[in-house]
Amino acid sequence: MYYQLRNIITSNLKMEGIKVEYTLRTYYKKEDLPPLEDKKFFHYASSFDLYRNIPSFEPFMIVAFVNEKPVACMVALIRRLHGWLRGSLFKQCYISQLPAFLDENYPKDEIFEKLVSSLLKEVKHKVYYIQFRNLCDPIFGYKTFKNFHFYAAKWINIRNSLQRKRKVWDQLSSTRKNQVNKAKRRGVSTMEATSLSQLPEIYRSIKRDWKIRERIPPLAYFENFFRYYVQNNKGKILLCMYKDKIIGGAILGFEKKIAYCLHYWGHTKRYKHLYPSIFSIWSSLELAEKEGFEYVDFMDSGFYRERAGKPRFLLQFGGKQKATRRWQRFNWPLINFFAKRIHE
Repeated sequence: MYYQLRNIITSNLKMEGIKVEYTLRTYYKKEDLPPLEDKKFFHYASSFDLYRNIPSFEPFMIVAFVNEKPVACMVALIRRLHGWLRGSLFKQCYISQLPAFLDENYPKDEIFEKLVSSLLKEVKHKVYYIQFRNLCDPIFGYKTFKNFHFYAAKWINIRNSLQRKRKVWDQLSSTRKNQVNKAKRRGVSTMEATSLSQLPEIYRSIKRDWKIRERIPPLAYFENFFRYYVQNNKGKILLCMYKDKIIGGAILGFEKKIAYCLHYWGHTKRYKHLYPSIFSIWSSLELAEKEGFEYVDFMDSGFYRERAGKPRFLLQFGGKQKATRRWQRFNWPLINFFAKRIHE
């Protein structure tokens, strides 16, 4: 067969009196995918390119068909936690964002249930932990997650609207305005990454930010992002510069109307007086406004009711917070049972 088929699920549903047959197929190679519209950033077909040649990450996509026409797709990412340890005990599966529904004429809830069912069968013996995150909508899929024994952790989603009559600058708190102005007077500026040769220096700069050192992917991830996203107008890498040195920056991913802040960093110890993280975020908001985006989404930014740290920091840029959920599940029933009891 021309595609790599790992799992097929067929279900018969009745919608408006018409019998609908859904077929779900799982793909591990981009070359095998049918033509798909880029509708949701984290479910682009180019997600396969983003993790190309990175052994610790394995993306796959589940596509739902009706009469061989794609109606929904969902990218999942299997991450190996240790380079030299194998087996499901050392692997996790992550899904960011709700699936991309390619045809609005079919019921999203029922398609989502089939996608989750297919996902669980696919990774049953491959990973020990599954997490859905950055969902934004705390209600969608609630019944499906409960039926498949997921448990929820409450998180905060922070999103800046760029549609208001007030400009982004006017939405900043007075403290943030003063800090941005001070940084400008002291010679801080921003520029976009324009070549692959800049990436090793950018990567070293990111690694020096101790707060995110443990969470950043390898250099190949950023090289792939530049090749397949930046050069195809699906994202940008902004750099915060001071005396020809990179002291901070932000990585943005673009959807139709939304710019996602995937990473931001700043050398806040050595260059604390220059406010590199603050200047990087402000520059990201300014760029998104100029490019005509309607929102800048910082996605899941902290635990619900968290009054300090990252959520409080981001809210001072004029964004609004919204309660959301991360749905999680262990593939070992006993551990999952106790995890549910603790969280619920």
